[in-house]
Amino acid sequence: MKRVIITGCTGFIGRSLINELESEKLTIIGYSSKDGNITEKNTWLKMPKANYLIHLAAMTFIPKSWDDPKKFIDTNTIALLNAIEYCKKYKSKLIYLSTFVYGNKNIPIDENSELNPQNPYALSKLLGENICSFYKKVDNLDVIILRPFNIFGNGQNNLFLIPSLISQIKNEEKITVMDINPKRDYLYIKDLVDAIKKSLFYKGNSYIFNIGSGLSYSVIEVIEIIQKICETNLDIECTNKVRRMELDDTVANIELAKRELKWEPKYSLPKALKEMLKVNS
Repeated sequence: MKRVIITGCTGFIGRSLINELESEKLTIIGYSSKDGNITEKNTWLKMPKANYLIHLAAMTFIPKSWDDPKKFIDTNTIALLNAIEYCKKYKSKLIYLSTFVYGNKNIPIDENSELNPQNPYALSKLLGENICSFYKKVDNLDVIILRPFNIFGNGQNNLFLIPSLISQIKNEEKITVMDINPKRDYLYIKDLVDAIKKSLFYKGNSYIFNIGSGLSYSVIEVIEIIQKICETNLDIECTNKVRRMELDDTVANIELAKRELKWEPKYSLPKALKEMLKVNS
């Protein structure tokens, strides 16, 4: 039976991924911060040989990346370099989760669009992509880079938009948001997990894929969908705080993933929100 190591296994994505992969006849080995510091080589020396390494462990919360960009960049790149050394040692396939690393030109945005990270977290992920591409070229590293757009789902921290909105609406509070206008391509966690599963067994030549829904919704549209599902009509307060380097709109072109990975999202935003709210009810 083939082995899969998942770093960051107790995080939002990691927990959902383990639940799904357990049905795939794979031996799943999860690593989290309690198992050691992923920036230290000794942590990796303890890991057994595996066929696949899904590298999720990283510092991720964008606002905090502005507070300490050096820590984000150092942690995320050093951990990745250790992951690559592990994969080179055992000839393991690496699945690297990147993020949205673009500006908002040429919507919908394909993988060849201009790379223009909008925050230190995205910068750390783009540096990671460059490291992966370098070792793919010089050492024939077997790597897949996934660029998920705005992920959401049950188990996500309430600091993120959709969990925050659900919490406010279900508690029948006044809905408070910073800005109702920005539009985002929201990707349900179950669709991301499906893309990761398909990338494990992909044998083609492409290796960088956008993973999104191909549609975008504004904050006010998301609020309206949740209120409709919950049958509420709560007041909305907008603090009119614009985030640094904010983008007006993001939409993923996912044609490459459809063609090569044979993947496409199964959940619309309303369908995913209904499922989340059913679980949370």
